Amino acid sequence: MTTEPLPVPSDTELYEQIAARVPSADVERARATLSAHGIQLTSPLPARRQLVVHRLYCEGTKTGTTDNDGAFTFDTPLGPGPWAIASTLNNVGKSSLLWALSYALRGDGFDAFKRPETVSWFSYVRADIEVAGVAASIRLTFDKPDRPSCRLLSADTLEHLAALEGSQETGPGVRVAATAEPEGVKELIDRFMLDRLGLRPLPLWAAEAGAPKDADGNRDSAEQVHGWASYFYAIALNSGNSSVLLGPTSYNQLPVKLMQLFLDVPYASELTQINTARKKGTQETNRVQRRAREDAHAREQQTEPLRQALRAAEEKVVTLEVNQPDLTGLLADVDAAARRLAQDQAALQEAEEGHALAHKARLKDERAVRRAQQSNAARLLLGALDPESCPRCDHEIDDARRTAEEADHRCSICASPLPEVQDDPDARAALLSRLEDRVNASRTAEDAARQAVQTTTTACVNSRTAYDLANARLTGARSGSWYTRLESARQDVYQLRGALAVATGNGMGLPEVVGDYVTATTSPSDTEDDSDDGDAILEAAAGVLSKVVADHSNALFADLNREIVAIAHDLGVANLTSVELNLAGHLNARKTGAKHPFKSFSPTDRLRMRIAAIVGMIKVGRKRGIMSHPGLLLIDAPTAEELSHDNARQCIKTLYDTAANDHGIQMVITSIDDAVWEFFPEDRTVTGPDQRQLF
Repeated sequence: MTTEPLPVPSDTELYEQIAARVPSADVERARATLSAHGIQLTSPLPARRQLVVHRLYCEGTKTGTTDNDGAFTFDTPLGPGPWAIASTLNNVGKSSLLWALSYALRGDGFDAFKRPETVSWFSYVRADIEVAGVAASIRLTFDKPDRPSCRLLSADTLEHLAALEGSQETGPGVRVAATAEPEGVKELIDRFMLDRLGLRPLPLWAAEAGAPKDADGNRDSAEQVHGWASYFYAIALNSGNSSVLLGPTSYNQLPVKLMQLFLDVPYASELTQINTARKKGTQETNRVQRRAREDAHAREQQTEPLRQALRAAEEKVVTLEVNQPDLTGLLADVDAAARRLAQDQAALQEAEEGHALAHKARLKDERAVRRAQQSNAARLLLGALDPESCPRCDHEIDDARRTAEEADHRCSICASPLPEVQDDPDARAALLSRLEDRVNASRTAEDAARQAVQTTTTACVNSRTAYDLANARLTGARSGSWYTRLESARQDVYQLRGALAVATGNGMGLPEVVGDYVTATTSPSDTEDDSDDGDAILEAAAGVLSKVVADHSNALFADLNREIVAIAHDLGVANLTSVELNLAGHLNARKTGAKHPFKSFSPTDRLRMRIAAIVGMIKVGRKRGIMSHPGLLLIDAPTAEELSHDNARQCIKTLYDTAANDHGIQMVITSIDDAVWEFFPEDRTVTGPDQRQLF
């Protein structure tokens, strides 16, 4: 029973679903973002892939055999349907012919068919093929073993190719389409097959060998592009010893991706492209960040001596600054001493001025006594005014006028003659007494003023001494060795900071900028989407397509599971209860109801399970009107390790019937089993004389 096909969403529906998951994007933005990564969502059309081998021709020289060395030519027609390269003997070249054919079809010999001792036998291989309806002939010339050059011929029809004899390369309707030297053969065949069969390279990511793990345990990855050489594993099957169901490796779910491809699961290829784009963006960002961290760590190690020296210099500056003299206190002391000195100097000046006035007053009083004792004129004026200057004009009365007053009896003020007076002894005695009292008082005042001058002079000297001492202390602090050591330590810090800045790539020499280096070098890669919503769109697209691919894969796998079980039974796999392929590529087989991992199958049964999987994919595709698998199967010795004659016979019969009853399948097997001669007609059996040596 075949499940009904699920409806396939159109590209417009997908873009709308993607845009709906990203609030900042619309349909056009989603389309543009995917297009920028080389991803175009287009409604898939049914695949029509077909690869048919119509002729295999080989030339060479056998060496190292016991009885069959020498030049040989092998030429056999082939075509759709079942074919057996058979012999009753081992080691006569059956697998080697399959290897030669695989070299022409793959651009590189298939390892499962390779027999190292026979590689050097082949000098020329010709494979006439039909690829998606186009007739072509691949010609390999081996100047060195396993290192052929290639000429790719195209023809108007298969008949034009058939008309060419042996290694002949020219003829009507035939032309040389391309050539390649040994290093370019694989690339030429890869490009030709992918283009003609409508296949895209399959990019996957794998951890780099020896790459360090990050904090999450992940290693740097590298993109691995799987092309025709990997797809070829669905044509030339792994040997029974391999534990991989399909393909060269099980890593990154390659087997299930190949199954999705050959089941024509819609949008499976686009989903792989999207996941690759996301992985590439994340990988590049992680790589840049990791390398920036590694570079920063390396710089840290290289500059650690500088950093240690800088730390020591900074600690020295801090220590000196903590132990520096109290300049503020010293300045305050100098200021206080200066103010005290100024006060004492002002007091001294005031005392000196007071002493001068007292001295002048004493002298005046003494002069008055002398005058009173020396002249009548003075006595006349004893009770009168004795001015220092003219009361009208303030002109100073000098000594000459006073002498004139004493000697000539003329007034010292107006110069007029003084009147004669009679001497009164009592009055004179009283006057002299008063004058003596005044002199004594002025002398006392002068002594007090003199004492004040002495006192203030002493205070001023002390203030000056204190000021000089405070100022000397300040000058000593400013000009001492501490300040010199501090300036030297600061200079060391500046120089070390500059050296560290240069060593870390910070040309500005600003220490605070050094820490920004890692941040500056971990900016997003130029290959990333410029907008903030680019990653969100890729994530949304992956989510939308994952659901589509998963739904269609599960539906197709349900049909494929039934086909695998039925075909495996027919091939002789005993006690197989069920298989349940999942999206991780696990077969999930059960035998007699119990779990039976693929690696637990015997080598013979592993090969038969592969055959069942490939044939099952072809049949599921045919039922749905598609030909996504090229239809060619190359199988080496499917019954080589079969111990049961009946099982071997059943396997050979099933292989023949499968290819004979489905005109879209071409199957080429090698075998020495007797059942080959029973089921494969003579015209479908490639063998040598007496069913022994092939060439």
